[in-house]
Formats: sequence, C-alpha cells, structure tokens
Amino acid sequence: MKILVYGAGIQGSYLAHSLLKGNNQVTLLARGQRKKELQTNGLVLTHSLQRKQTKDTLQVIETLQPKDQYDLIFVTMKYSDFPTVIDSLAENCSQTILFVGNQIDAAGLEKDLQQKSVQPKDVYFGFQLTGGMSTDTGVSVLRFGKGQMKIGSLHTHFKLTQTLDTVFEGTNYGWSYEQKMDDWLKSHATMVMIQNSFEYLYDFSAVTIRKSGELSTLSYALKEGIDLLEASGSEIFPKGQQFLFQHPALAKLFYTLYYRSPISRMVQGNFKEVYELIRTFEHYQTKENKELDTLLQTAKEKYEKS
Repeated sequence: MKILVYGAGIQGSYLAHSLLKGNNQVTLLARGQRKKELQTNGLVLTHSLQRKQTKDTLQVIETLQPKDQYDLIFVTMKYSDFPTVIDSLAENCSQTILFVGNQIDAAGLEKDLQQKSVQPKDVYFGFQLTGGMSTDTGVSVLRFGKGQMKIGSLHTHFKLTQTLDTVFEGTNYGWSYEQKMDDWLKSHATMVMIQNSFEYLYDFSAVTIRKSGELSTLSYALKEGIDLLEASGSEIFPKGQQFLFQHPALAKLFYTLYYRSPISRMVQGNFKEVYELIRTFEHYQTKENKELDTLLQTAKEKYEKS
C-alpha cells in the first residue's frame, strides 16, 4: 500500500517505523529541522522500555502536492495543528484520510475538510496508544508491547477494515475498531487536557508536583470534567478510567504512585496543544465547576503571559 504519514513527531515517527515492516511504500512528511534530521540520520527511534534503538530509511517530503496520490494518509499531529493542514488535504486527490491524535471536535474538523474538498473524502479518526518525547538524537518512544491504535469514524458504516488489515499485515502492530470513536476521543482528550494543565502549573516536574501536596485538586478536577462530558451526552471510555475518576480518593492514590514512577518523566508535555483543547472544551462548560474552572483558567493565564 502507498502510505503517507503526515507529521514526523513522536506519533508519526513511530507509526512510520511500524508501517515500514509491512508491504508498504511509506512516505513521511516533515518540515524544517526535522526534515533535515531525517534526511541526514534516517528515522532514529529510541524505544525506552524495550531498551533498544532502531534506524530506518524512508522517503521524506516537505509538501503534499495536489496530484500526490496515496491509498491512505495518516495525519499525525497535535490538536492545535490539525486546522493548518486542512487546505492541503482538501486540494490533494487522495480520498482516505485518518486523523490520529487528541481530538475534542472531530465533527468540526471533518466538516471543515469536506466543505473545502472538491470531491468527498472518506474521513476516519484514530488514537495511537504510545507516548514519548523528542530528544537531541531523534525521538524516544514509550510503549507497552506492540504498537496499537484505536480507529473509528463518525458514521455508522465503517469501510476501512480491509485496507487497515492490509496496511498492518506483517508489522506486529495492532488496530481495533471503536464504534463510539467520538466519545472515546473526547474522554481521552479531557483527561489529557486536565492532567497536562495541572502539570503545566508545576513546569511538568514530577518532583515539584509531589512536593506541592495538591493532587486532590487534580483528582476533583478530573471528576468534574468527566461529569461535564456525561452531562453533554458523551459516554466515557475506557470504563476503568471512568470508575477511577469518579472516585477522587482512588484517583489521588493513582497519581501519587504515577508521579513517583519513572514513566511520568518519559512523556513530554506540550501546552500549546492543551491550550487549544481548553478553548474548545469551554463550549461544554454549562455550569460552575470549582476545581476544574480554577485549574484551567490558571493554566490559561500562565500560558498567555509566557
């Protein structure tokens, strides 16, 4: 299959690495310094938990041209960057687009793409279950076992099964269909938004967070966020996460252990993305939520002053 991975950050880099193991012709779209790194050094990944490094060679482009046709385009980038690529995707002749990453307004993104496209696109959404951080030598990936992705659409008819099975054949990478993908994405994005807002106030330092004694604030803000989503009609996924965040005492215990673990230092925070998630999430806020409102507003103000 002829595949484009649009975006060469943590998620796109690991996805491209995985797809190269199959019978795929993989192209990675990267810009600026990242493009130079890939062309000079190849696609270098450090797999943190597996304690190994891999290096792949693949085609790298900087711009998607209207006549560049692919069987499938994975768009892997931060929530704040998705709107910047809509025009180039709309002008391109490829039909099947899969947006991968944090998403709290999938319907709005799909509507924007369809309205600007000459021909209707087949639009899907996914979330890759990996984390990591960018380093001076490349990308450090945090994953448990093989790569995995949740994939779904906003429509009842899912037509991508055969294509995905072919794309991931022989890659040791798994994908699963999520029927309620919009709810799944909103649930995850809400958790990411609240947790990262809290961490941003402490400069993403696990040590500072532990010393703050403020984990109850995070726990109650998460409960209020989940309650808001449910009140808006969304179902919360996964169910284990829903149970945890509905019980602040359990959530506090979980985060006490989390911020003592080395895993909390292996995931890179980025508040530009979170800031845009907050701005979208504000449309769901129909009532006052003491801990959540204070947390998000304080984080926003810090970012706007920086």
